[in-house]
Amino acid sequence: MMYLTISYKYNEYRINSRIEQLYQNNEKISLRIRDKIGEIEYKSTKAYKNRVLKEDQWLKNKGEKVIYLITEKKYDIYTKKTVEPEIENVIFSEEESTVSTMTIFEKWIFFLFGKDIR
Repeated sequence: MMYLTISYKYNEYRINSRIEQLYQNNEKISLRIRDKIGEIEYKSTKAYKNRVLKEDQWLKNKGEKVIYLITEKKYDIYTKKTVEPEIENVIFSEEESTVSTMTIFEKWIFFLFGKDIR
């Protein structure tokens, strides 16, 4: 009788704690949804679109003058993609070629004692 009571109370506690956890997760998700809806409404305004076009795409309205802070030559220096040099064929030394055919145990003996036991 005591076992049944304890097991029932334990299961009830687990269920209630899981329900509470789900309520908290729902509140966090609904808060994030409200924030994202506000962000979407802000991004759909004309002022935001105008600002983005001016910053990213250099849109110029009638009567506005564009001021370039750096020259195009300096801009190209920082935006150029560098080409990595190709790796040349490396000629292995005599020691590296002998080590490449050894087993791990033989390599350890060769590196520790300098003896080739093949």
